Amino acid sequence: MRLPAPPEALRVARALTAFSQQEAAELAGVTRRYISTAETSEAMFNLNLQLIDFYTARGIEFLGQAAVGHEVLCAGARWRPPPTTTLLTSDYERYRTEDDGISFRGARALLNKTQADVAEEIGLSVATVKALERGGHWTDTSATMQLYFENQGVEFVGWGDASTRRYFGVGVRWKA
Repeated sequence: MRLPAPPEALRVARALTAFSQQEAAELAGVTRRYISTAETSEAMFNLNLQLIDFYTARGIEFLGQAAVGHEVLCAGARWRPPPTTTLLTSDYERYRTEDDGISFRGARALLNKTQADVAEEIGLSVATVKALERGGHWTDTSATMQLYFENQGVEFVGWGDASTRRYFGVGVRWKA
């Protein structure tokens, strides 16, 4: 039996793909209102599975430990990684890689916060939060933002290939 994804995992999947709610709705063949509902509350089972299939087809892997009748533990999402860290050249074409091993946009989606919320709580400008979400990297500021999310219970996942400085399986989930 297939299990639905929790709302926060659907938000992370959309954040990783960088789709707006409207774009995701059009591509998935559902309404924007449904996307909004699915990302904030338990949605209708069949439509939830439709969204899971939509994101999975784009390379997203849903994370978590689930059992029927129980809350999903460690819920989240990431780009599907290669099955091994021993990489072939073809792996770079078959799997999504990122320039940065941290998805601040995914972490914010997991918490269901706006950029303004995060900026205010950390003491940064909204412009800085936006830049960090786009892949800007400033050692102290990035570390501050990463620590903020980790203190909120977010775990960053993924691993890098030192020879190419590319990251596989980038995503976020709730800590155990």
